[in-house]
Amino acid sequence: MSLTEILSRAPPSEDARAAMEFEKMRFELSWRHFDFHARQRTQLFHFFIILTPFIFGGCFYLFREQTAVGFVPAIIDASAGAFLALIFFGLDRRNKQLITVSEQAIKLLEKDFLFTSGFRPLSKFEGPMNTEERETATRRLHHFRSYSFLVGAVYWLVFFTFVGLVAGLLLVRAGYLDLTLPSDRIRGERVGWISETYSAGHLRLAGGLHFLANPLTGCT
Repeated sequence: MSLTEILSRAPPSEDARAAMEFEKMRFELSWRHFDFHARQRTQLFHFFIILTPFIFGGCFYLFREQTAVGFVPAIIDASAGAFLALIFFGLDRRNKQLITVSEQAIKLLEKDFLFTSGFRPLSKFEGPMNTEERETATRRLHHFRSYSFLVGAVYWLVFFTFVGLVAGLLLVRAGYLDLTLPSDRIRGERVGWISETYSAGHLRLAGGLHFLANPLTGCT
């Protein structure tokens, strides 16, 4: 029974005000529940976006300093990033479930109380949430354009990126993958050649000095 029918059947004014307050309490409770979990969901995503670059930066820094700290810290950092991505995705799904509960209540209140056709209707407007749901269902690829799908795609993208980093670090540690830049490799070869040349020259110089100091020995 809609509020319009209740008000029309309740002769005393006290009953009408009580019914109005009762419906108001329903809407306020549903809206507070929806607002709390919607804000929490958005804040979790913002926190994840802020946290992820720091984990990435720490992973690459530890990989760059592998000669000093080894591969284990970088692998642990990348694994922690993948694990956090799963945790945030699970929290997002849970908030989505709680938001859906309050959305159902608000949609019913919009349909039977706020935007009913029997009491001061607003043309064919069914309420913000009911109208948004109806119009979204008519759009192409509406599932792939939804907030849940896009946010979930971000979480999974970060998760697989960290998993790829862990796999890459393990391959580098095992010697199956070489991430040395060509410029660094050439520089290393030059340094090695200079070292070998210096060592050979040093040996020849030492031999010459020995010959000058002991000419007779050097001639034998």
